Amino acid sequence: MLKPGKKKLDEIFVMSERELIQYLRESDSALQLTDSIQIINFDLGIKALYFHRDSTKPYKTRVFLRNV
Repeated sequence: MLKPGKKKLDEIFVMSERELIQYLRESDSALQLTDSIQIINFDLGIKALYFHRDSTKPYKTRVFLRNV
């Protein structure tokens, strides 16, 4: 399977939540099929929380900050 190219921040901020989750699933090799991703939008950017199945505490967090 080919790994997608790294997206620019401008491209990430115009993605829908579904597109962003798909991009993160394809680009992160540590993510397992049973893991889930929660997307949180806030004024300065986007936060992606990675959860193992049946876990309430995220094991990984990625933050994408807007250029202000």
